[in-house]
Amino acid sequence: MRGDARFFLDRGVGSRIVPDGLRAAGWIVTTMDERYGREASQGVADTTWIRDASRAGEIVITKDRAIAKRPLEAEAIYYSEARVFAIASAQITGPEQLERLLVNASRIERLSIQPGPWVFGVYADDIRRLRLRYPE
Repeated sequence: MRGDARFFLDRGVGSRIVPDGLRAAGWIVTTMDERYGREASQGVADTTWIRDASRAGEIVITKDRAIAKRPLEAEAIYYSEARVFAIASAQITGPEQLERLLVNASRIERLSIQPGPWVFGVYADDIRRLRLRYPE
């Protein structure tokens, strides 16, 4: 990944396979466990890490596409002007998530420079903007 884009990985993305693979490809990433500690990260509310990542200038990568629909998370994305890429299938493995991100790396890089708030779904070979359900 060229440029200075920095990414924050939600706990659902994991703390080894995806971050290690992205780092090997030149991405700058921070995981939930790295930011909050392995034990504490399990109890951090989605609204908190969304705001923290956005304040740090990081782009969120999550496996939770519903983050754009749930009222509290959508509100946090909106007000913190978060930039979010949501892997569009919660059922895929770490290696599959990594492949999906790397296949779409050039589009992710181009979209990452847009100011937030926004949420894009990352599919096998495509990226589509998801409707942020805030404000209604």
